[in-house]
Amino acid sequence: MMSPHTSLVSAAVRRRLAAVGLAGAGAFLFGVLRGDALRAWQTLLVNFLFFAGLAQAGVVLSALVQATSASWARPVKRAAEATAAFLPVSFVLLLVLFLGLSTWAPWVGQTGLSHEGWLTVPAFVARQGVAFVVLGGLSAAYVYHSLRPDIGMLHESGARTASGLALRLIEGWRGTRQEQTSSQQRQDLLAPAVLIAYGWIYTLVALDFVVALDQQWHSTLAGGYYFTGNLLIGIAFLTLVVVCGRDRLRLGDYVGPDQLHDLGKLLFGFCLLWAYMLWSQYVVIWYGDLPHETAFVAQRMHGVWAPLTWVALVLVFVVPFIVLLSRRVKTSTLGLGAVAVCVLVGMWMERFILVSPSLWRADGVPFGVLELLVTAGMLSVFAICYTTFLQTFPALAVSDPRLHKSR
Repeated sequence: MMSPHTSLVSAAVRRRLAAVGLAGAGAFLFGVLRGDALRAWQTLLVNFLFFAGLAQAGVVLSALVQATSASWARPVKRAAEATAAFLPVSFVLLLVLFLGLSTWAPWVGQTGLSHEGWLTVPAFVARQGVAFVVLGGLSAAYVYHSLRPDIGMLHESGARTASGLALRLIEGWRGTRQEQTSSQQRQDLLAPAVLIAYGWIYTLVALDFVVALDQQWHSTLAGGYYFTGNLLIGIAFLTLVVVCGRDRLRLGDYVGPDQLHDLGKLLFGFCLLWAYMLWSQYVVIWYGDLPHETAFVAQRMHGVWAPLTWVALVLVFVVPFIVLLSRRVKTSTLGLGAVAVCVLVGMWMERFILVSPSLWRADGVPFGVLELLVTAGMLSVFAICYTTFLQTFPALAVSDPRLHKSR
């Protein structure tokens, strides 16, 4: 059983995180108002694609665990769905991006486009706004039904008294047994809905926020490639949380070498899947040798962008593929954590490479203080949201009938 309270970060650390978040917001505003507006907006877009994708990926991973009745992952289910705390921030970022459409979206104001009816400001805003509300609503409902029996069970037993938001989530409590049954039934219904909506909506995100930035490039595989990459980010983040925060989250009795090995295998598998999706897209472009398709790839594989592209490929695929072949590494907190960090850094670079070359027309790669501050600020806000969730709600799904201690 969880202890009454889980403290992940101190008040002092939270204040520092808030200060970094404000610095990132200040850097963005300075870039928009006094500096290079395009550079500021494209940096915000890169971080939106990375952190909004991570926020949703955690809920999707939890839904996958529920839909597949996976017992091994029950101890980390809550750590996965805690990323949902950033979803409201993601929606705010989406609204902010709407305000800068005329700066970062090259199709705004253009006529004669082959998909002109699709890429108009009203259609874009309505499509993405409704999509995020629908997926966010499904995710919120799923996480609510996952949380409610745990909060109520601990509150009823006196192990952890609910207060504030947690107390409101258990209004009308009907007893542990009835709530457990109801929770599992509703999660079983909502999990497939979340998964289907995720695939559909994040395909739209890839088309609108990545493919549409380059008017000459079209890809029917971009959606699958993008949301697969999000899941890889989510798995790498979950792995890092488990190996670094297992003691603070008090998961030691539930997460042992077997669970670490399973996480390592999952991380390894999704690195392969991401590389497969990348190769499937690349080989068709290479074989077709059509100028309007090859230009997108050539720009990223040659010239000033090439080093970033190859470093990202090494971090996301080559390093995990070689290192995670070892069972010892997959059961080592240090080794597994190091690979997870490599994947996270590489995937942020991959998002940067997807967006920036399509927008940036000046010489060199636009990466400096502005990009560092905005990214650090976004990371800090994400950390505040994530840790607040886990400090407010039980970090372990104690009411889940499939939760078992590690052998």
